[in-house]
Amino acid sequence: MKILFATGHGYLPQRVGGSESSSHELILALREAGHHCEVLAQLQGNGWLALRNRVVMKLTRQPLLADATPGYRVFRAWLPADQVDRLLARWRPEVALVQSGESLRMARGFVAAGIPTVVYLRDVEFHELGGDPAALPSLGYIANSQFVADRFKAAYGPKATVIRPLFRAARYATQVEPKQVTFINPHPVKGADLAFEIAGLCPEIPFCFVEGWPMSAEEQSALEARVAAHPNIRLQPRTHDMRSVYGATRCLLVPSQWEEAWGRVVTEAQFSGIPAIGSNRGGLPEAIGPAGRVLPHDAPAETWAEAVREFWADSAVYKEASAAAWSYGKRPEIDPQKQVESLVMTLNAFVTAREMAGQAVTAAKERRYQPGAESPAESGAGRSGAL
Repeated sequence: MKILFATGHGYLPQRVGGSESSSHELILALREAGHHCEVLAQLQGNGWLALRNRVVMKLTRQPLLADATPGYRVFRAWLPADQVDRLLARWRPEVALVQSGESLRMARGFVAAGIPTVVYLRDVEFHELGGDPAALPSLGYIANSQFVADRFKAAYGPKATVIRPLFRAARYATQVEPKQVTFINPHPVKGADLAFEIAGLCPEIPFCFVEGWPMSAEEQSALEARVAAHPNIRLQPRTHDMRSVYGATRCLLVPSQWEEAWGRVVTEAQFSGIPAIGSNRGGLPEAIGPAGRVLPHDAPAETWAEAVREFWADSAVYKEASAAAWSYGKRPEIDPQKQVESLVMTLNAFVTAREMAGQAVTAAKERRYQPGAESPAESGAGRSGAL
């Protein structure tokens, strides 16, 4: 298949987050299976790529440029939703898989061009969809967790096919020599305040806070000052090779206060037998499963600290949780081959359904204009109250 991944957000290497990592893993697996995947994304104003594209755009007066930085073609524009026609003039996919950053606004362009379009729901921030799903009844939907699918159905009605985030275990699995409790992405919505409290209550345990989302200079300085006030916390810069992080991790701390769609880092850690202590927000309980501990997101820091100490000091409890993490990381629903097969089958079925619907409409129009054909009014069709 020719599949376009379209997003209103930035993309690798400019933006590195769960959605981008999941898309990248999925695209690599699809390409290995023989499918052709490309990306339409927002050009962000940071780094060498932005500088290069800004210069080229000015010289060529082209608002849409392509590069192959991640290993496949990525089209970038300041306002990607406005460049759908330009992209389709250069490459026409069989199906558009739209996700993140006003997805429905992006989807309208593809629908208008006759491209079968599926929205991949990766969070429950539905106010950021950029429109009302009812206005685009031809769209299909995929969700990355049962939690997201259920929430979307309750809000709007359509049922989404659940396909969990794709992981290539070899990129994360590593030999573990546990030296720390790891907290990834120290942002307020990820539970940074609670994580600092927990670390303060466990001065005997070393913690590693790994940077995630980009921060302003002021935010970075504030974080560094806060870390410096805790002798048992080390701040590590973000990295593209998470094995260096997981190789030193005994357990993962995920005290998120946000309704996580999944919790990608939880699954990444499970490939190395690392259990997680996480909150009950969103899809995190699905991701953690039996391989760790799920606590109320608003439980006091003392409750969280007690669970951390138990995983740190009780070898029997930790051994059981670690074994569960190994096992849960091998469950069929996150097997890459099965996920790719499921996605392709879902997209093929959707494209076929759209083609059949289009053919039915065309046939109806042809019948309507055949010489001697009765109009709906003459035939009695469409009369209200007919029994």
